[in-house]
Amino acid sequence: MNSLASSKRVRRVLMALAAITIILLTVGCGSSGNSVVVKGGFNNASLTGSYAFTVKGYGFNANSNSAANFFVEGGVFTADGNGTITAGLNDFVEVVGSTTQAFAGTAITGAYSINSDGTGDLQFNVPAGVLEVYRITLRDSGELYMQQEDGFGTSAGSALLQDSGQLSTTPSGTFVFRTHDVQVSSTMARVAISSGALSGSYLMVQNGVPVSGFFANGDSMTAPAGGRGSVSYTENGVTHSAQYYVVNANKFLLLDTTTNILAVGVAEKQSNVTFSAASLSGSYAFGSSGETATGFINTVGVFTTDGVSQVSAANFDSVQDASVSSDQTAIGTYLIDNSIGNGSGSFTLGGVQRDIWMVSPSRAYFIALNGTNVEDGTLDQQSGTFTNTSLSTQAAFFMDGFDWVNGLFKDRVGTLVPSGTDSLGTNYVTSFFDFNTLVGGSNPNAFSGTYTVASNGRTTTQLNGFTNNIVLYLTTNSSGYMLQADTGVNISGAFKAQTTP
Repeated sequence: MNSLASSKRVRRVLMALAAITIILLTVGCGSSGNSVVVKGGFNNASLTGSYAFTVKGYGFNANSNSAANFFVEGGVFTADGNGTITAGLNDFVEVVGSTTQAFAGTAITGAYSINSDGTGDLQFNVPAGVLEVYRITLRDSGELYMQQEDGFGTSAGSALLQDSGQLSTTPSGTFVFRTHDVQVSSTMARVAISSGALSGSYLMVQNGVPVSGFFANGDSMTAPAGGRGSVSYTENGVTHSAQYYVVNANKFLLLDTTTNILAVGVAEKQSNVTFSAASLSGSYAFGSSGETATGFINTVGVFTTDGVSQVSAANFDSVQDASVSSDQTAIGTYLIDNSIGNGSGSFTLGGVQRDIWMVSPSRAYFIALNGTNVEDGTLDQQSGTFTNTSLSTQAAFFMDGFDWVNGLFKDRVGTLVPSGTDSLGTNYVTSFFDFNTLVGGSNPNAFSGTYTVASNGRTTTQLNGFTNNIVLYLTTNSSGYMLQADTGVNISGAFKAQTTP
């Protein structure tokens, strides 16, 4: 829309004079000067087709160079395989004062370049001279991690290749979805979608209080156009309007445009099984993040269940409000509601209950019931055995969070390069935004070091000149969750093996 183009154009012009400052501001970002050898094979042709994306972050408000806050952004774009974004639609919601402001359906074009290791840059051009620049790393042609790196804000998220045969087809079937409303609530739901009508139930934690309910008559989805549609539903007395972005018949992304809601989410089709306690059986790695009353929380870990009711072993690492709890061990309990069979339940670790909704016996979403914290995440069943020699595949990764030491919102996107023995390298770009001085920027980094893999998948690293406390929890030999377990830092993320097209 013209309103978005006009307002963002003003803030871009006002910020142009700060470009030199942005380049010079590298405090807290670090660079070891190491050279890490990486595998290649990617190029511009690796990014081809229509993609759905969502990101969340912190940066300048539209039409301002003196006010900044949280925002979420999403949409669809088409890459031609030759470095051009030929078309797309962008949705943007930001916090302004005590409310939110939404701009929906803004047309975009752009450009991109992909390096041989899958890293690169993606640029969105909006009418009237607006420019947004993202640093990206491809996992393969179907998925990439992305972060804003133009100095006007920092954000983290991902883009997924859309199934060209589903771009005008309304999702159908039973889906489990999770949304996160920044600083307010976490929500999970199980929704049956039939001819655009919604039915089902939800569970949310809002202001520290669990709330459950059912979707109302009239909740519905429109058919998508170009892979983008709209959805309307009511939760806890609030009628939500949202955009959804089709990935394929089994998955879509969500971005809420409701006033005073700042949320993105994801929905996945649920396995057609009757869930029971035996459905959650074996070892699972997990990662979660969110906000506390005064800051942020990030948690990663692994737990093992007996298929009946007991969590027989668990290890987890957490940083809450810059304070680290490292390599915690625990036993606990879990419950999958056999009487309903819809995959809902809970598990308890370290005295904290986490409500769960299973997508399949190997994957689930969860919400932490931990006071007024707004924390949610994903768990995946582990497969394979874990040793130093099994970690040998180059991976794409992202990390998102806050650096308390330097007062920076901070994101990272890049590659992890394990040797398959005990050495590890990483190449990435850090983007950051200082909420005190209202200045942002980005900085390239390369570090090398070593790693050690435990039999439960917990992996410790020592990166020379950076930190000895990046902790990985493996779901497979080439994917998992990660956390920087350093005092003064709340940053976590995930990684997945790269597959060259």
